Amino acid sequence: MREASSRSRMSLLVLTKVQAWPEVLGNLEKRSMFRLVNLFKLTLRFYQMNKSRMFLRPASLILKILSTWVFSLVLTTNSYAGAWTLKRDQLLVKTSFLYQKTQDRYYSRNTPCPLGHVCTSSGQRVPFPFNGESQVTAVYIDFNYGLTDGLELRVQIPYFAIEFKDLANPERPKSTAVGDIRFGARYRFLTNPFVSTLRVEAKAPTGFFNKDSEVVPIGDGQWDLEFMGQFGRSLWPVPAYVNLDVGYRLRFAPDIETSTIEPGNEFFFRGEGGYNVLKNLLLKVALTGLYSEKFVVENLTILDSQRRVLFFEPGIYLKVKENLAFESSIQFSLSGKNYTAGQVFNLGASYTFSLIK
Repeated sequence: MREASSRSRMSLLVLTKVQAWPEVLGNLEKRSMFRLVNLFKLTLRFYQMNKSRMFLRPASLILKILSTWVFSLVLTTNSYAGAWTLKRDQLLVKTSFLYQKTQDRYYSRNTPCPLGHVCTSSGQRVPFPFNGESQVTAVYIDFNYGLTDGLELRVQIPYFAIEFKDLANPERPKSTAVGDIRFGARYRFLTNPFVSTLRVEAKAPTGFFNKDSEVVPIGDGQWDLEFMGQFGRSLWPVPAYVNLDVGYRLRFAPDIETSTIEPGNEFFFRGEGGYNVLKNLLLKVALTGLYSEKFVVENLTILDSQRRVLFFEPGIYLKVKENLAFESSIQFSLSGKNYTAGQVFNLGASYTFSLIK
C-alpha cells in the first residue's frame, strides 16, 4: 500500500512537472503505467470541465497588477503642461482622450510565461498568457483655476472603458465607469533662473473596484498622495522650451474589506522639450518613466512585482485662438515590467478664459 501510494504521488508530480517526464518515466515500473494513464485521463477531463477556474488565479493576478497601469498614465496627460502656472482668475478646461489596444506586456516572474515563448528575464516583451488582449479607452476632464498668479488649483475627473479578454474567460465583460478622481494644488515659488513649481495632489478611490477576477476594476480602491517638483525654462530668443517633472507617489493600503493588495509607492518623472516651427504650431517630444516598489498581498511581499515603464512621446500642439488649443501625441513604450506594452494614442483640447472680466 505504501508503495502504491508513493507511485500515485509520483504520478501527480509527473503531471505538474512536465520537464521531468523522461527522468520519472525511466524510474516507473511497467505496472505503474496503467495507473498513470488513468490518472492523466482524469486530470484531462477535470481540466476540460474547469479550465476557466484553473486559470482564475493567474488571470486575477494579471488583472489586479497590470490593470492599474492606466491610472499612472494620468501624469502624462497633465491639464497644463510644465512648470508655468495660470494667471489669477483664469480657468483652463481640458478634455483628453486616451486609447490603447495591445496583446503584449512586459514580463515578470510572478506571472505565467505564454505557451510557445521562452521567458528568460523580467522586462521581456511577451504576449499576454492565454491569448489575452487589453483594450483601454479613457476620457479625462480637467479643471485648473488660478487662485493667484502663482497658486493653481486642479481637479481631474476620468471616465474609463476597460476590457481584458483571454481564453480563460473570453466573455469577460467590459468595465465602464467614472474612475478615481484627482485633486490638488501647485505653487510657483521661483521664476529665475528656472520657473519652479511644487505640486501636491491626492487621488480618491471613487472608481469602481471589486475583488472579482471576472470583472476588470476601474479604480484602485485606495488613496494616493503625490508630491512633484516641476522645473521649466524658456530658451528665448530661440522659440523653444524645456521642462522637467519629478515626483513621488505614496500609495496607501486599501481597507481590508476592499482588497488585500497593497500597491507599492512610485517614483515618476517626465522630461519634455518643445519648439515652435510656426507661430501657433509647436512640436514637442517627451520621455516619461515610472518605477514602483513591490506589491504586498495578504501581508506577503510579492517577488518581482515592481512596476516600471519608460515611454517616448512625440507630439504636436496647435493654438487655434488665443484661448483655444489642440494637441496630439503617441506614446511608444521602450521598456517595462508588469506593464502593458505598445502604443498609447492621446488627443486633447483645452480652453482658457477668465472668470472675472
